[in-house]
Amino acid sequence: MSLKSVFWLLLLFVVVGCESGSPAEAEPYQLGEVDLKVTGSPEALPYFEKGLLLLHSFEYEDARAAFQKAQETDEDFAMAYWGEAMTYNQPIWHRQQAEKGRSTMARLGKNLNQQLAKAGTGLEKDLVRSLHVLYGEGEKADRDQAYAEFMSELYEKYPGQQEVAAFYALSLLGSVQAGRDKAVFEKGAGIAQSIIRENPAHPGALHYLIHSYDDPGHARLALDAANSYAKVAPDAAHALHMPSHIYVAMGMWDEVVNSNIASYDASVQRMKAKELDNDARSYHAFHWLQYGYLQKGDFEKAEAILTEMAGYTTELPSVTARSYLVRMLGNFLVETGKWDHPLAATEVELDDLNISHQAVGYFLQGYQAYRQKDETLLAGIIDTLADKRQQATMIMAAGGAPMCSTSSAWGSANKVEVKQAEVMELELKALLWRLRGDEKKAEKYMVRAVNTQHKNDYSYGPPEIVYPAYEFYADYLMEQASYAKALEMYEMAQERGPGRSLAVNGALRAKAAL
Repeated sequence: MSLKSVFWLLLLFVVVGCESGSPAEAEPYQLGEVDLKVTGSPEALPYFEKGLLLLHSFEYEDARAAFQKAQETDEDFAMAYWGEAMTYNQPIWHRQQAEKGRSTMARLGKNLNQQLAKAGTGLEKDLVRSLHVLYGEGEKADRDQAYAEFMSELYEKYPGQQEVAAFYALSLLGSVQAGRDKAVFEKGAGIAQSIIRENPAHPGALHYLIHSYDDPGHARLALDAANSYAKVAPDAAHALHMPSHIYVAMGMWDEVVNSNIASYDASVQRMKAKELDNDARSYHAFHWLQYGYLQKGDFEKAEAILTEMAGYTTELPSVTARSYLVRMLGNFLVETGKWDHPLAATEVELDDLNISHQAVGYFLQGYQAYRQKDETLLAGIIDTLADKRQQATMIMAAGGAPMCSTSSAWGSANKVEVKQAEVMELELKALLWRLRGDEKKAEKYMVRAVNTQHKNDYSYGPPEIVYPAYEFYADYLMEQASYAKALEMYEMAQERGPGRSLAVNGALRAKAAL
């Protein structure tokens, strides 16, 4: 953001706030540009502005701190409470702390009427009302849908209001409880694009457009947004990471690496500045960085990252750290084929992880048992995974898969994650029947794994199913000299993961063998 833009924005907030006083001084930052006229003291407005910009980039903790600072400066600043309450709703990640959202608004006023009395404009009052829909009674899925409908009404009521449009687009994405609803995502994309045409530096519009088109079939439509977002909001670590969603979907591995170096480094700088623990590191960006190196064939750098991750997990073996460690280990072993690597013996406590992460751990154990030709051990691992998956199914949440969460490890599993675990279980069953000498039955399970993965939605970023079923089956077909069928599977793998090195190289080997 230019100094001129910063001054204009601060001036805008001052003019529409109280006429006396001057805005509180703050360190300069680059987080994008927004235009939302709100009622508050001049000293509080800059904190609100910063919180709003951070909110659009999903920097929820820092946004919350900024909104709370605005409240401390002006205790009757209604929109500062709205902003804090919004940080407890993380729709793309299908996370919500409804009680914290309610309690935040209760500090503004005991009931809706008291809260509305402190809201200065009609728009402010409507945004306060929106939270009573979002955090109202009923199940989260129903409230998400009702909130999207309410935001649709505001979108019609306040044409051209960019913040209403942005939060409406986000509400649409959050209303999809499982997978990707193409019609809804297209609608969200259209709204985001309309904002960008008026304000190319709007962080929310750029961010939500990327999420709307975050799959191989649509990624090119968000490439310009991806290239812009990190430049618009370089002081948000998540904004530095987000372009790599599009780059992964397009197989642009150099860009994936560069984005996630920047994002991870920014998270480490924040961790040190705020004296936080290791969980403040963006393990999410670290994982995607490792995956980028794996796809480029830079295995030494990928190994170094995995070694670092193991060290951080030893220092603080949190659920988040262990979830990322097991997936990074799985990606490393599958992509490199170095199953005898010393890191392959890394033990990760799985019991309190999400079923998708547990399944990766059990898959790795099972694959090693297969390599050791230990039929009894492999059968026991399959039984354990089947039991865990059944338990997860029984307590399954209705929500969809998180699209860019720092970790989906906590909370109940959802349908997509349970299906991912099922694919890995089917792969292990195929290996078991190979040990038993029944290739026909083994292939049957491989085909089931392919069909199950095919019905599931595109997996964002590094494969959740660490040995994608298409490649797993294709590699088997190559062993059986079924080269044409193997080529078909490798090509299907590339549709889901453009430029994936194992699929690309496998296809070349299959073509050469035909």
